[in-house]
Amino acid sequence: MMIFLAALMIGTGIVFIVSPRYVTHSSSEDGTNNNQITSRWIGYSLVIVSFLFVVMAILQSLDQASHYIGH
Repeated sequence: MMIFLAALMIGTGIVFIVSPRYVTHSSSEDGTNNNQITSRWIGYSLVIVSFLFVVMAILQSLDQASHYIGH
């Protein structure tokens, strides 16, 4: 379940980064550039958070595996 959630977040972040014009539907041209910049920042944030999520899951599983050694 955790891997599926991380993959979903990475995929969504890549969509925000690669094609922000499909995510931001603005009818006026004056706010389009700001919307694309915001969309890219959202994508970068999603990718970074999901990678941190995967790293924490790996650390948690390693901690659980080594927990029984000292007890």
